[in-house]
Amino acid sequence: MSEEPDRTESLVREFAPILHFHPKEGQYCCFPSDAEEIFDRYSSDWALFTKDLSPNTLDPSTPCYFETWKDEDFTQIRYWFWYRYNRFPNAPFGRGEHLGDWEHVEVRIYPQLEEGPSTIWLLSNHLEARLSSRPGDRTLPGFEAELPTLDDHHIHSWVALGSHANYPAPSSRPFCAVRVLCDKISDGGPVWDSGRNLKRLEDTNFVIYRGRWGDEKAPRSPTNDYNNRWRNAPDVLPVLCTK
Repeated sequence: MSEEPDRTESLVREFAPILHFHPKEGQYCCFPSDAEEIFDRYSSDWALFTKDLSPNTLDPSTPCYFETWKDEDFTQIRYWFWYRYNRFPNAPFGRGEHLGDWEHVEVRIYPQLEEGPSTIWLLSNHLEARLSSRPGDRTLPGFEAELPTLDDHHIHSWVALGSHANYPAPSSRPFCAVRVLCDKISDGGPVWDSGRNLKRLEDTNFVIYRGRWGDEKAPRSPTNDYNNRWRNAPDVLPVLCTK
C-alpha cells in the first residue's frame, strides 16, 4: 500500500490567517511589509536602519513567510509577519518602542487524536501567545482557550494598534503594562488575507541570518534559536479545558 501523500503545502494555504488591523494603524504606526527588501538594504549595517513608520497603507500583496514541521501525530505551521516598527500606544518616554517587529500565528493540526481531530492556534502576543482551538473545549497546558473566528480553516486575528500583538477577537482581554497602558484592539480597519503571497522562510534571503533586525532592542530573526519550534508551547498533546 502506498504512503499517504504529504499535504503540508496545501495545509499552508488552507490555514493561512486573516488579519484585522486597527482603523488608526496607518495614522499611528505601520502595516506589514517586505522583510527581504529591508534585509537587503540594511543587513550589512543595521545602524542605517532607523525609525520607520511605514507603510501607512496596507498592501494586500505583502509577503507572509512560513515554516512547517510534520510529525506522526500532527502538522505544525508558523506564519511570520514583518513590521518596520513597534509602537506601544500611550506609553510615556517611548516605552515599548523599538525597531522592527516580527509577529506570527502558529497552527498545530492533529488529525487523529483519540478524542477526534483537533486544531490549536497560537497567536503571538508580546512575549507570550493567545490560544484558540477547534473543538473549543481543547487547550494546551498553561493556556486559557478563546473561541476562534474561522473562515473554513482560516483563523481571524485582530492586530493591536502599534504593538501588532495578535488576538482571537476584538473583545479579547488586552495585554496591559502597569495596568493602565493597554493594547488597543478594534474592528473596522483594513483586513489582510495573508495567504495571497506565501513564501517559505527557507527560500528567503535572510534564512541563514540569526541576529537582530536593527539595534539591541530589535527582535531576533525568525531563524534564531529563541524562535525555535517550541517557543510558544512545549511538545504536548491537546487536553480538555478544565472550565
